[in-house]
Amino acid sequence: MISRRNFGKYSLGAGAATLWLPKSLAHAQDGVRPTLTIAVDNLWANINTINGISTTTRRFFPNIYSHLVERDYIADEQGLALVPGLATEWSREGKVWTLKLREGVKFHNGETMTAEDVAFTLGPERLWGESPFEPRGKTFTAGFVRVEAIDDLTVEIETEREDPYIPGKLTGYIGFVVPKAAYLEMGVDAFGQAPIGTGPYRVTLFRSGEVLEMEAFDDHWGGPPPAEKLIWRIVPEFAGRMAGLVSGEFDFIANIPTDQEAQLASYDNVTVARALAGNYPAFAFNTRPDPEDNPLVDVNLRKAMVQAIDMDAIVQALFGETTFHPAVPFNFPEYGDFYDPDMVNPLPYDPEAARALVEASGYDGQVLRWHITRQFYPNYEAAAEIMVEQWRQIGVNVQAVILDNFELVYTRPYHLMNMSMSTDFIPGDPYQPLWLDWGPTASRSTAHWKTWDPTPEYLAAGKEFEEAVEFEDRKAAYLKLSQAWQDVTPGYYLWKSVYNWAHRADIDFVPRPDGEMRMFGDYMALPA
Repeated sequence: MISRRNFGKYSLGAGAATLWLPKSLAHAQDGVRPTLTIAVDNLWANINTINGISTTTRRFFPNIYSHLVERDYIADEQGLALVPGLATEWSREGKVWTLKLREGVKFHNGETMTAEDVAFTLGPERLWGESPFEPRGKTFTAGFVRVEAIDDLTVEIETEREDPYIPGKLTGYIGFVVPKAAYLEMGVDAFGQAPIGTGPYRVTLFRSGEVLEMEAFDDHWGGPPPAEKLIWRIVPEFAGRMAGLVSGEFDFIANIPTDQEAQLASYDNVTVARALAGNYPAFAFNTRPDPEDNPLVDVNLRKAMVQAIDMDAIVQALFGETTFHPAVPFNFPEYGDFYDPDMVNPLPYDPEAARALVEASGYDGQVLRWHITRQFYPNYEAAAEIMVEQWRQIGVNVQAVILDNFELVYTRPYHLMNMSMSTDFIPGDPYQPLWLDWGPTASRSTAHWKTWDPTPEYLAAGKEFEEAVEFEDRKAAYLKLSQAWQDVTPGYYLWKSVYNWAHRADIDFVPRPDGEMRMFGDYMALPA
């Protein structure tokens, strides 16, 4: 099994997967560019850069939009190296960051990108004001007090306190630049159906339940892309995606069941690619008295259920050597100096200790409903079946309720729900999963389906963490914040996600741990 100590060597590929090294871009023979068809399990309701945030949109967003700052997974497999995107340089003086922008960048509508577009993209009207167009942006712009265009190619970002992490934040969703005039003219909803970006492909057709089509944007600042057209087509069943790839109907497919990888890799015309992702599937406990008789309001029962799970054995059975279980929440290898491979697990697998905690909780055998989205996370339902049995062995009665979509998962009553958390909002820093995803502005603590109320101890530690600038201060606050979360145990992280794809064997494709499918640059080369 992959341990925390030897994680690094598996971060871009393992087992039957092929790891492609970067190659110079090659276009199709005779200069005729092909149409590539990518079969996916789903798309999303809209493709705004913020309102459209999801695992599925992450796959294709960089083909439409460009980041201000990029993470270089070619030079650094962890993606901790930051390189210019739409911003060519950045510098900080106190609370103010200054960005210098790339000159001559074109949007898909032919307009030239200016600092006004960037200031609007990151500004209060769109993301963090009283009534922003995309209110989820408040989570990613916490601390912003001013974003201003100084001249056509210079933007200043001022924060309420010194924030050395702004460039890292601009590698995420908020760093995708949109055209101010077109966005305001179209309105946020219409823009989400026909978006305009600066990426190498422009959207020509979007039907969220069926297909997304893009065509090459040859005025792209990085040069013309290798394909003439990209078609992202929903094929819900894996058998259909696999058959289409093998037959030549599809050029790429996404989301392959682990136990099907070997069969796919056995075909001469198919290559399987895999990346350990910056994402961890999990479940949330409903810690609130809703329903009124919810026994999970007692922390003893939540901790008992954690200690009843032999997750190392489950991961081994379902994934073999391709991934691992993070024994201590938020102690993830991708966090560099924050990571402690010797950290002791406070709630190890221990059925006897679990039974004692169940007794202490006063739990009386009530059925606990676990809402799970059908086939959304690979192997999740199989793991749930094993966990339900392990909980039964300590006297806890859990019913796994498999539902067709997240709207149903979020419908009460429920006691547990599936979820996942990304780890890469700030490269190399635990800010996103530990604070953004559980803090006072997170959907997990504010939505109608919220699962917990952050404690005063957690909020106080979070304030220290947000305000810390020096690494040692930030690490101390991180440990305190993590402990405050563990004292409550409002959830449980299962394993590090494995993103996988398969594609035509004559295409060179570099998989990224963030799940992006970049159909351009050094990440994809077509046969010469």
